[in-house]
Amino acid sequence: MAEKMETDGEADGAEAPAEKAKPDIKKLALFIGLPVVILILAGVAGALLLLGGGSEEADLAVAEAEAAAAAEAAPQSYFDRIDTASPLDEPITVSLAGDGRRTTIIVSFRVAFEDPLVAEQLADPMRRVALRDSYLEFLRTLRAEDLDGSMGHFRFKAELVRRTNLIIAPLEVDDVLFDEFMMQ
Repeated sequence: MAEKMETDGEADGAEAPAEKAKPDIKKLALFIGLPVVILILAGVAGALLLLGGGSEEADLAVAEAEAAAAAEAAPQSYFDRIDTASPLDEPITVSLAGDGRRTTIIVSFRVAFEDPLVAEQLADPMRRVALRDSYLEFLRTLRAEDLDGSMGHFRFKAELVRRTNLIIAPLEVDDVLFDEFMMQ
């Protein structure tokens, strides 16, 4: 039996040198053809870059595009991007509806916006009167419990934004920023 194994081993050994002598087309294509194709493409790309030379206008356009991309990538604060203006001339003081307790609220705020046309709308005296009336109508219906907690504050801001947007439609403000908010 040992003799039979040796003869099988010799038979396998005889086939191995025959396979090594035969070149594989796929390996030749990978090791020779692929680097040749890459070198040709690199040469074409280099020639296009060196001989293509753009005009000054094209170079200027590329420089402007790069500057714009850099400006967008630079971190900006909220106030760098958005203008603010006060929709009212003075703070609003209102007594809140309640259960017999007398609660007074004093509020002054600014609205934040991106569109410069909003500033023109807010400067119009008729719009200021309409905004003040709308805010007073809302504030007089509030109870002290409506302003409790973070959700009360969020709803209060959201309602002021909504009422402002209704008055200056089709333009819109982005947010309300409080200068003064006091409950007594």
